[in-house]
Amino acid sequence: MAVPQNKVSRARKLKRRAHHALSEVTRTRCQKCNHQRLPHTICENCGHYRGRALIQIDEF
Repeated sequence: MAVPQNKVSRARKLKRRAHHALSEVTRTRCQKCNHQRLPHTICENCGHYRGRALIQIDEF
């Protein structure tokens, strides 16, 4: 079994994990209504995906 030879200091541990931070979620614009949405998902505003209406959205 792999056992650490020496204690890893807090500074060394945090340096190693410096790139583990979360990045901001990328968003794209809907081609139909220009509303921001997640990529590869149906638009929540108009219900379109790749130029086709997939779900019916009731407007109030």
